[in-house]
Amino acid sequence: MTSTLLIYLLIGSGAGAVLGYFGSCKSGACSLTANWRRGALYGAVMGLLFYSSSGCGGNFAAMNQSTANVMHITEAEFDKEVTQATLPVVVDFYATWCGPCRQLAPTMDSLADQYAGKIKFVKVNVDESPKLAQEFQVEGIPMLAFLQNGKAVGTSVGLVAKENLILRLDSLLQTNAQPVATGR
Repeated sequence: MTSTLLIYLLIGSGAGAVLGYFGSCKSGACSLTANWRRGALYGAVMGLLFYSSSGCGGNFAAMNQSTANVMHITEAEFDKEVTQATLPVVVDFYATWCGPCRQLAPTMDSLADQYAGKIKFVKVNVDESPKLAQEFQVEGIPMLAFLQNGKAVGTSVGLVAKENLILRLDSLLQTNAQPVATGR
């Protein structure tokens, strides 16, 4: 984390210093190109802004760990944990570098706690499990796949409001509670 921040700061300040040194501002009123020192300062600030907006400020490894409510799974575990599950399953397809994925993670953990014993929640890193991402046609992340009896019954792409997810989960539970028609 610290080395990544340092890289962003060095690149930003270096680019700013070059612009300040070779800039054509002769009046001294130009904030970025007045001199190389000012350029370096503003470049470092820009580097810090890029660092914070890129989602680099967090611990990437933590996203790949299971929480108390959401299990991180791999391709090898998918069949056992998802396809053969007796409960409806929500699969969160994510990547550690994805800002919206990082924002959705606490919501998923909270919902998994709220629906414990009714719906199973798992997460799959698309960078580590590309075959699953391809199988589920993941074209944007975060993507949630809703499964029932091992079959996908819907998806949701992007950052979704918690209230909308609750509606979707309640609907998933209602369709799961419907009695299966028999041929009698």
